[in-house]
Amino acid sequence: MTLLRSVRAVVLCAVFVARPSAAGEPGGPPQAPPVPAPAAADPRAQRWVTPAVHAKNVSFHTFLSPAAGAEVSYHLYTPGLYARAPDRRCPVVYWLHGSGGGLPGIPRLAGQFDAAIESGRAPPFLVVFVNGLTDGMYVDWKDGSTPLEMVIVRDLVGHIDGTLRTIATRKGRMLEGFSMGGYGAARLGFKHPDLFGAVSMLGAGPLQPDFDRAPRAGPRQREEIFRRVYGGDMEFFRAVSPWRLAEQNAEKVTGSVLIRMAVGDRDETFAVNREFHERLESLKIPHQWRVIPGVGHDTLAVLDGLGDDRWAFYSAAFGPPPPPAAARGEEREFVLTLRVGDRDRRAIVVNAPRPGESIRPAVLALHGGMGSANQMRSNSGFDGLARAEGFCVVYPEGTDFGEGRHAWNTGHLLRRQVQEADDIAYLDALIDTLIRDHGADPARICMTGGSNGGMMTLVYGVARAERLAAIAPVVAAMFTFDRRPAAPLPILLINGARDNEVPIEGGMSRNPLVSRAQSTPYQPLKDTVSFWVGVNGSKPDPLVSVSGTVTTTTFDAGPGGAATVSIVDSEGGHGWPGARARRGVNRPIATFNGADRVWEFFKDARRARPATSPAHGG
Repeated sequence: MTLLRSVRAVVLCAVFVARPSAAGEPGGPPQAPPVPAPAAADPRAQRWVTPAVHAKNVSFHTFLSPAAGAEVSYHLYTPGLYARAPDRRCPVVYWLHGSGGGLPGIPRLAGQFDAAIESGRAPPFLVVFVNGLTDGMYVDWKDGSTPLEMVIVRDLVGHIDGTLRTIATRKGRMLEGFSMGGYGAARLGFKHPDLFGAVSMLGAGPLQPDFDRAPRAGPRQREEIFRRVYGGDMEFFRAVSPWRLAEQNAEKVTGSVLIRMAVGDRDETFAVNREFHERLESLKIPHQWRVIPGVGHDTLAVLDGLGDDRWAFYSAAFGPPPPPAAARGEEREFVLTLRVGDRDRRAIVVNAPRPGESIRPAVLALHGGMGSANQMRSNSGFDGLARAEGFCVVYPEGTDFGEGRHAWNTGHLLRRQVQEADDIAYLDALIDTLIRDHGADPARICMTGGSNGGMMTLVYGVARAERLAAIAPVVAAMFTFDRRPAAPLPILLINGARDNEVPIEGGMSRNPLVSRAQSTPYQPLKDTVSFWVGVNGSKPDPLVSVSGTVTTTTFDAGPGGAATVSIVDSEGGHGWPGARARRGVNRPIATFNGADRVWEFFKDARRARPATSPAHGG
């Protein structure tokens, strides 16, 4: 076997891996027969090797599978601690993707795992992103053509344990998957409780005992999968189903396998997930059951909806995390808690300088409405950029108004909990603390934010222009021009012309959930740009450049003034640029990465004279 190189992180998904065991040894994968010669030019041959995906701490590998008689690919996430501690062994999460192949989701998932592990929210683990084929269903097909189950539980697990420093027992292996992958995690976990100590099913399906309905598939697709995978044999489908396997192995699973089920209440699979949850209850199989309100069939939305419980599950399976990198003195990364008025407020700080190091720029990145500091960190892409470019990124958090949702008090929201928050005072205190205690350069404090966070950026920029080097509100708008900033402030405005939540034409949001909490209409983007050109003393004649769907309008700084820049993507909707779309419509700008574009604007910005802390008034 070829040794895996640059093994850096965590294998996360649907199955835990063990090191190869001698024949018959408990906890080892089944032994392989001689490798058969692969059939030549078989029109039914599966695509066992996928294209490679490139992402931080993610590597692409293939191995020879005796069951498949061919090379099979997978992607591997390795946490930084794996390389830093060469004697340490790590547990493994096998991530099982949904139908379609799952490759586009690997970078975002790996980034979230990495952020959680490095910050000490989750224990270090490897994540193996399994190749489950387009519609492989994580089962050995009835006609014998595609032994996917054996490829995974025998060959892949044995390969991973044979080439990596894993914890090669059932307690060191987890199966996790979404949709079809959740079905795979359930059936492999309940069938092989001797191999896997934890199972996480997210929006799983099909979990019902009969394949007479498929909430996420039309009749033709359901019939095609039923014919190809299960041979059109309903009894075969039942025999390999999680329903039957749970019944058969209830005694073995109970008390030995940690089980989680999570599904959005707007997911088409919600009803069958609830039925399976009720069946597990009737079998007295302990498990976690979480319903995520307002969420459909969306991997990241379900994971985000779990909040801190998402990472607590890994700690329950693998043990508590070690001290974060900040506590080891390798990197300054921590949660900062401040008392503002009668409230405790928090922020996540990443890449702050260590004691004795030079001060560095700080970028405050504010989450959107109903978001959180963790969500902004996961979605924005600032962490890696901050480390590469040498700045500190800070994720402040707004006020919780229920179920882990947070928002900023822009003065124009109708949520009572948010209306009572003094976010100007909070951001003042946060900036003071970053400068005083954590090495932030007072001349190079910048602020950005998306949606409601972008609106708060505008509000704070007007109120405290003298404290900031530059601002960059994203998919945001102003409510009023009644107040003017005390000093010119470089500003980059990023908007999508197809945004129906914060329309560039102004007025009320076209999303009823937003408009019901909105007390004041948005100002049109063109008027907002004119306002900033005026208060900044920008030159009146702009430079306009067009690249594809993106139009950039730049008003250079006049004498003693500041630049005003507006970027509009004619095809962009609502969300952080470059982030994964959460809805079928109103998709975020896809033509550029938001963090990259914002930092390009911020990197040379500085205040001519650092301001002292202002009085907290007004």
